[in-house]
Amino acid sequence: MPDQHQYVKISRQYYCLQQNPIALAWFLCFRSKSLQLRHTFGKKKVMRTVKALVQHQLHLQKSRTVLELPFYGNLCLKVHRGYRIFNYRRNTVVRMFDPEVDPAIVASEIEGVRSAGQLDCAPNVLRWNGKERWYEEDLVMGHPAYFNPRSGSAAFFEIYHQDVAPCLEGMILLQAPLTEGLRDYVDVLTHSFERIAYEPELDADKINSIRRFVESVIARLWLERDRQIDLVFSHGDFSLPNILRTRDGIRVIDWESAGRRSVLFDLHNYFFTELYYKRATTDLLLEIEEAISSLQSRLASKAPGIARTLCLSAQMYRWLYYVERILVLLDRELSDKVLDVILRSIEVFNRYEEAMAKQDLA
Repeated sequence: MPDQHQYVKISRQYYCLQQNPIALAWFLCFRSKSLQLRHTFGKKKVMRTVKALVQHQLHLQKSRTVLELPFYGNLCLKVHRGYRIFNYRRNTVVRMFDPEVDPAIVASEIEGVRSAGQLDCAPNVLRWNGKERWYEEDLVMGHPAYFNPRSGSAAFFEIYHQDVAPCLEGMILLQAPLTEGLRDYVDVLTHSFERIAYEPELDADKINSIRRFVESVIARLWLERDRQIDLVFSHGDFSLPNILRTRDGIRVIDWESAGRRSVLFDLHNYFFTELYYKRATTDLLLEIEEAISSLQSRLASKAPGIARTLCLSAQMYRWLYYVERILVLLDRELSDKVLDVILRSIEVFNRYEEAMAKQDLA
């Protein structure tokens, strides 16, 4: 394990004490524009940050939280199950897990990001150590693929055809699809939901509302239980905030939730995230239908078995997405805030189903 480095907490980020403050200022001003950092730094914020760091280096201030990590970086963010350490000199990011995280979870995430690294649109995984609970990947520096809220569905639908569809195709074709009976997969989802341990302090009404929705979707899926579905490699949070434009083309970041899911999971997540954040000015019924049809055409020659069923099974895959998405969210650190995100997502799902019902009656 590398030598320990001290990081001091300033605002919401941690900054390494063993670094040149001038170099840090340059990094924050010119290199932190990547959405991989999820933060922007104006000149005043940079000056306040550098001032606080210098005070700690000179031992003029000792009241802030300090932690020790075995990797050097310019700044560090606390994330789900650990930390992400950004090193601008090497253009790398180290993902480090907390000691209490289940080793099986560590191994699963490392396997997922390594698989994603085979894709042109994903960062390269440079090295890893499952026993020591970390991996290192390229730091992706770029600009958001889409950043104009409420510009209409046409704006991000154009991005879908130009940039998103090739990424989806690549993920679907990355590994041989796993064909499974819907009955068995629904059982897996049901058991996964039932095994979630809710903390006593969480709002019981919110949990019960989520449970009722999941049970209602499971009941609908159970009516189709004799059908077959395709499970493919999936990003897990595929959406415009995780898609960057770089000098080398489109790059997708944050593969921590990568794994096998139903074949239309990422496609649905791309569009439903826009509905969630209310950036779409339409209900996206026609756009999603066209996107599925377009994906079917892209896969016709490369994965004909999958392509044949996409449009006919679109409703079933949409319902599967609802449950899978809720499970992805519940896999994060449980809090009432996360429950609120899920409940708001459920509102979006219900509105979409109502719009679909009206379309079918028209």
